Amino acid sequence: MVEADGAGERHVISWEFAIERKLGPPGADDGLAAHINACSCNSCTRRLAYAPRAIETLRSALRLTPTGHPSVTRCFVKLAREYIRAFRLDDDVSRIDDAISALSRALQLTPRSNSEFPSRLEDLAEILLLRFRHTGNISDLNQAISKRRQVVEATHEGNSSLPCRQHSLGHALHRRFNHEGDLSDISDSIAAHTKALKLRLGGHIRLRFLAMELTRSFQSFLGRIDTLMHDAKSLSPISDAEDVCVNSCGCNITHLLHDIGNLLHARFWRTGELSDIAAAIRVQRLLVRLTPERHPRLPGFLEGLGSSLQDRFQHRREARDIDEAISVCQRSAQLDSGSGGPQSGFCTMYRLATCFLNRYKARGNWDDLDEAIRILQQMVYVNPDDIEHKCVSSWIHGLAISLGHRFSLTRDPRDLAEAISIQERLVQRLEPDEGIILPTITLSHLLKTSFNTFGNLEDIDKAISFGRMVIELPFNKDLYAQLASLAACLMDRVRDPVATGVQPTSFEAFVREDNTPRLSSSLAFDYINEAIALLQKAIDLISTGHPDYPDYLACLAHAYYTRSEKTDNFPDLQEAIATQKRAIRLTPDWHTSKSRYLKELSQYLHSRYHHTGNDEDRAEMITASEAAVASPWHTPREGLQVAIWLARHCSDSTTVVAAYGKAMGAIALMVGLDQTVAQRYSSIHGLSEMPIEAAAVACDFNYVDKAVEWLEQGRCLVWSQINILHTPLEALRTRDRELASEIAEVSRRLEVAGSTRRLIGDDMSQSLKLSLDDEARAHKNLARRWDDLLTKARDIPGFECFLQSVPCSALIDHLPPSGSIVIITAYEGGCSAIALIAGLGEPLHIPLPDLTLSNVMEYRAILNKKLSTLGFRSQVAGKEELDEYRSDAEQRGAGRYRGRDRNVLYVLKALWIEVVKPVLDALAIPKADDANLSTLHRVWWCPTGVLSFLPLHAAGVYSDSGSESVLDYVVSSYTPSISSLLERVRNDREIDETRSGLFLTNQPKVPGYPRIAGTTREVNTVYDIARENGVKALKVEGSELSVDDCLRHMEEYSSVHFACHGSQNTEEPLKSRLRLEKGALELGAIMQKNLKHADLAFLSACETSTGEEKLDNEVVHLAAGMLAAGYRRVVGTMWEIRDSHAVDVANDFYSYLMDHREEGSGSRFDGSRSAHALHHAVRQLRVRIDGAREVRGIPDELEKSLLLWIPYVHYGY
Repeated sequence: MVEADGAGERHVISWEFAIERKLGPPGADDGLAAHINACSCNSCTRRLAYAPRAIETLRSALRLTPTGHPSVTRCFVKLAREYIRAFRLDDDVSRIDDAISALSRALQLTPRSNSEFPSRLEDLAEILLLRFRHTGNISDLNQAISKRRQVVEATHEGNSSLPCRQHSLGHALHRRFNHEGDLSDISDSIAAHTKALKLRLGGHIRLRFLAMELTRSFQSFLGRIDTLMHDAKSLSPISDAEDVCVNSCGCNITHLLHDIGNLLHARFWRTGELSDIAAAIRVQRLLVRLTPERHPRLPGFLEGLGSSLQDRFQHRREARDIDEAISVCQRSAQLDSGSGGPQSGFCTMYRLATCFLNRYKARGNWDDLDEAIRILQQMVYVNPDDIEHKCVSSWIHGLAISLGHRFSLTRDPRDLAEAISIQERLVQRLEPDEGIILPTITLSHLLKTSFNTFGNLEDIDKAISFGRMVIELPFNKDLYAQLASLAACLMDRVRDPVATGVQPTSFEAFVREDNTPRLSSSLAFDYINEAIALLQKAIDLISTGHPDYPDYLACLAHAYYTRSEKTDNFPDLQEAIATQKRAIRLTPDWHTSKSRYLKELSQYLHSRYHHTGNDEDRAEMITASEAAVASPWHTPREGLQVAIWLARHCSDSTTVVAAYGKAMGAIALMVGLDQTVAQRYSSIHGLSEMPIEAAAVACDFNYVDKAVEWLEQGRCLVWSQINILHTPLEALRTRDRELASEIAEVSRRLEVAGSTRRLIGDDMSQSLKLSLDDEARAHKNLARRWDDLLTKARDIPGFECFLQSVPCSALIDHLPPSGSIVIITAYEGGCSAIALIAGLGEPLHIPLPDLTLSNVMEYRAILNKKLSTLGFRSQVAGKEELDEYRSDAEQRGAGRYRGRDRNVLYVLKALWIEVVKPVLDALAIPKADDANLSTLHRVWWCPTGVLSFLPLHAAGVYSDSGSESVLDYVVSSYTPSISSLLERVRNDREIDETRSGLFLTNQPKVPGYPRIAGTTREVNTVYDIARENGVKALKVEGSELSVDDCLRHMEEYSSVHFACHGSQNTEEPLKSRLRLEKGALELGAIMQKNLKHADLAFLSACETSTGEEKLDNEVVHLAAGMLAAGYRRVVGTMWEIRDSHAVDVANDFYSYLMDHREEGSGSRFDGSRSAHALHHAVRQLRVRIDGAREVRGIPDELEKSLLLWIPYVHYGY
């Protein structure tokens, strides 16, 4: 290196010495220029440090050399190059200007016939491009393209440099397209690249076919690719020898194919022409096929193909596109994990995450959403320092959006909190330029969602603040969208859930969507006015043909309506109706928003009807509501809302019943056929009141059969789908797997459809704008497909009622031969009982005029308070509930709560007078005397809603002097639903003798739980009874029993007796469990076993039939779960039981069963009389408890004695 530096120094000195010794007139020393020219050719002078001195030397030489001297032209060329070297040294743009001047002078002196002319012209084009990159002056780019066209024209066909010159022209045209957006540039660029490819392939025999096709046309070239993709042999990866450069320009096949694919993709983004993206995909597939597996650029080529496939999927919605996109991106990520650097690898992972997110949006598969979040979390939280800032911002933004989607499904507050947290940090770190707009919009939306869910005013105020900041930015390209977004936040602020105390998750709020103003202040009025002004401005900024135009009109109409409600301004209401009608006129019938617009119009018309009393408004309101309900182009959630609105505001019984029928069908869809149990509970949370409301209205209109069907369809949705027959979908899958799979996918897609909304600006790609209408049409086609699939499924024998309510007549046909099923409902509009009796032919409606929903809530609060006070349940929970009831009662005008004279005795007496006795009287069931207890009538109680938590089986009037109760009239059982009972009636076959028997276990010392001293004596007592009567029985105690052994014994024995702790998981009922010393026996594990011979399950464990109050219509407890797992009958407990009493009850229960066995039963165990056995055992316990009481006449002592025997309950057949 030192020698080289010394040589360079000597050469520069020799130039300067030669110039200094120049004597005489110019041109006298012809050897001067030649000498300098020769010196400047030395490689050592190429070092940047010598550029300034070289420039001065060359400029001096040019001054001393005659103009016509043959070396002058070359000196100008060398001077231009030295100027560029100097620019790289000091970054002075004036150096580029000087280089262009020098090279332009050289070109003037170079004849076009000179072989150096094209290369010098090419050099000038390259320098012009360099200046364009630094100054942005479009004239430089235009000149560069012009020069490169001249270069191509000046290069003869046989020149080996022509492919690269075509390639360079294509690149320059592509650059101008990106800058100016002229479609002709991208077309010319594609043409230049294809010509380069044609020339590049001409020398390769193996790929010469492509050159032949290119000589005809580009389209035939693409067609040829399609043909060749089927010929794997001719498309094996090219070898290194074949992929070498034709000359020093370095144009190779893979680069050309890559450029062509990118150009086609770019043109698609501008035009939306599907033929362009299809061509891009074909070229990119060929590129991938021709690239060796270990080629360093293969991961990038795969990622490019994935990008094109993903974009085409957004338009065509063909599953194979997004599936292939995910597949190629996964392959790219695998290849990139060990090469390519972190940035390229992370870009591929981001592409993969967006593919999973898009597939989720299309199919509704939660696994795809979870995978997208997993990938993005890994990228965001394990972030290498060398990744570009903008890349990390995209990942954070994508993660926040994905978490927001998942929150909308699961309502898990952790997802929303994480999304807001990371998005806030992102917005804080971004500069206030164009790049901050979209992240800020997303943050505002997330905060708005948080406010609407949890009611935190700080969230909506921050959302408004961010919205105002965005619309003030000068470079906002989508201003109209941001104006509308801010207006939506302002209107949400007016509808403050904190101000009224209405919880967003309540059914009333769900149906109403809280469209009435709530913020009683001048600020609310200011917010509404601001929202109206913003929406008017947004509408003015877009054309009537814009996809968002009708939606903005609808938002404006809602703002007018809200202001009219706030100020009682009738002109505002008129304007709201007129604006909403305009939005409806501009919306196609098949559009997903049409139903919502019609429903909102009906609300506005309803308000005007109250102002004017004009019957025309009422008639128009009903017409709009009916049209909204009849439309198939809405999500299930929207379908439920419009149906309930119509049902509540129409007086025609036929229309009302039809509307409730639509609402019930929507609930079935919202549960989702392929959701997990926890997800299903999340979907129906807040909707448990709806079937009871529908049934009450049906009874009022004397549609009692419909009331039965809707209660059956809308209650116990989850248990009905995970019972022994699994889900309706699983049953169908055994008959037609392909049909079942398609129904599952369409169901998911229908629920997801409409849940996301893209913000599209005028400056965004035409292809994305077109995709808005594509999505709407896709939803229309999806709804039609859903109807077709249901029709096809219902044509299959046995599936006539697939995903429909079972007709009441079908239920009545399979009732138990003896006994009655009694459904009880409590609704604000009225309370009723409905009895189903074999042989009656129709349901019997029994009005309960003395019962009210307020009373039922009071009874539950009193019972829970007493259970807590007396140590049968958590005291804190009981006190909180009673306090809540007192508050509710005062707000409802129910008077002050008189707690001193209202206890368990009061509750049981009220249930007897208001519920049970009227039912027994209607059924003409007499009181039995002690001699005829074995012939008692059988009743299966099916309480709904809050009634599910009350002990109907113990209702009665109790005192020390005597009592009258349910026990004197009937043998009581409970059933979660009618279908679950009828399924056991239909399958009441004799149990296989080899499986008939009793398995028992006691678990007194479970780690982490209180010791249960009496379980050992209880199990030993039952085991002895079984053995004395010759019944097959097995007893396994404590640590001797593992979970796997327990499951195996449950398969081997038809009946089980568990004396242990039990725990319920109300959020995930399949994780409810019975506690063993060596583990936990979960309900889900039991249900996975095929318990064909299951008969009786006796759960002598605490609170095995206590329900979940937030899901009161779902009967979420262990006893119902065991029924769903296949057991025909279950004995459980409503609250804690005493050890000593458990032993006595078990002894009396099993003794009764043994005493009433059929002759010749042998070792068989039969639980069919278990309801009578429990009835007998409880009566015996009651006698013992009463006999043990030393003090009489004290209500608290009597009350406590009742709570000792009431908890034992029987479920099932």
